[in-house]
Amino acid sequence: MAPSLKIDDPDVQNLLATLEGHIDSMMRFGAQVEDVNTEVQQHFRAACSDAYQRNIGLWQTNYQALKTAYSTFHTTFGDGHRQINNAHDQALDLGSHWGGGSDEVYKGLNP
Repeated sequence: MAPSLKIDDPDVQNLLATLEGHIDSMMRFGAQVEDVNTEVQQHFRAACSDAYQRNIGLWQTNYQALKTAYSTFHTTFGDGHRQINNAHDQALDLGSHWGGGSDEVYKGLNP
């Protein structure tokens, strides 16, 4: 029998869960930085405050790009694994219709 590449593979599920955990943490950290920046904007007026806010704004822009990259990777990885799963199922289905020689073809293609 062919090795399983199912979407419920524990390693894949662990990776997806880990990515989801990182994305959730990034959302919380970004919100905390935004809260601090809002407090600075509301209660601290000085030249150094302006420089701080510009730097925090740049950091937030870069951090948002990083969060987007993590989310894109998570989505793409999950989609790719589902495609592998579907291709595997299709290959097994096709192989089941070949007859008695399909085991030898499988062994030849998948040593």
